[in-house]
Amino acid sequence: MRDHGRGGYRPTRRQLLRGGLGGAALLGAPQLLAACGDPGKGAGGKAARVTFASNGGALQKAQEKAYLTPYMKANPQVKIVQDVGSTDYARIEAMVKSGNVTWDLVDVGGDFGTGEQEALLEPLDCNLIACTAGEGGSRYRVPLHRYASVMGYRTDKTPNPPKTWAEWFDLDAYPGKRAFFRVSGPTGIYESALLADGVPIDKLFPLDVDRAFRKLDTIRSSLIWAPSPTDTVRLLADGEVTLASVFSSQAHALAQDGAKIGVVWNEYGLGSDYLVIPKGAKNKDAAMKLAAYMTSAQNNAQLSNIYPVAPGHPNAKPDPSAPTYGFLPSGKGGTSFAYDSRYYADNQKMLARRLNEWLKK
Repeated sequence: MRDHGRGGYRPTRRQLLRGGLGGAALLGAPQLLAACGDPGKGAGGKAARVTFASNGGALQKAQEKAYLTPYMKANPQVKIVQDVGSTDYARIEAMVKSGNVTWDLVDVGGDFGTGEQEALLEPLDCNLIACTAGEGGSRYRVPLHRYASVMGYRTDKTPNPPKTWAEWFDLDAYPGKRAFFRVSGPTGIYESALLADGVPIDKLFPLDVDRAFRKLDTIRSSLIWAPSPTDTVRLLADGEVTLASVFSSQAHALAQDGAKIGVVWNEYGLGSDYLVIPKGAKNKDAAMKLAAYMTSAQNNAQLSNIYPVAPGHPNAKPDPSAPTYGFLPSGKGGTSFAYDSRYYADNQKMLARRLNEWLKK
């Protein structure tokens, strides 16, 4: 079974490079968390089962602890089943078009859930869910949490880490392999290349994709593409690479477990994750109630108290005494930019096609 948190299964480099452990595939049997209230009853008064899909690793483990377990304790007739691994938008589209939707509630990035993609989603009950309380929320997606993508490095091999993406791309100053998460969404691939090539941080969007790939060409031979965010930081933790573009939350989780990982709080990207319900979800009503619970001002900060991502709801307040408080992606100094989620949603297919074409060259 795939790694589902700290200290779990660690895939080999060969497995990572084959891409067999992340991304598009469903990984292992779903994990049954608990069985059997009114919030989860389906048609005919039967207990409902909600399948929740997220990105695996320490994040999903924390989501289980922050939201899923307390929800099932409060609503003992609800079964929540988890699917782990990187959320795959092509899989959502295939499920909806085939009429066989096996996910009920999905954690997606800012590049999904707007424009024509809304046809793939159930409209949310905004009388129940605070749909538009946070950045980028709508009738079809509700903000869950905010994350940061940053420069990560091996503390034992890089005592003087790069402070800018221009330095990160400098193979003479910093020889060795680098890793990116192999997805065309808002994870920093294009922005890092453009910043390294001299684009001002407030002029990144719309992205100059041709210019980004020309800059990526300069370090192509030194790049390793990981199939999931968890695998990206694993490459760094295992010493397969000396530098990586990582999510600060996952780097923090492994560093807390002793991995020799540091991050640089400069030129970092801020993005949001959202909850969506695929059109035709078998347990739509129960999923709606779970989404309302996870994203409410009252409950949304529960994740931030145990995992270093900021709440999606602006009125959710993390506990200042929580050990994660100092690692939340806000007030870190240095420069930062916000991923333009509308740009990514509108250009997702183009960016995916361009990245795949570049990787095949």
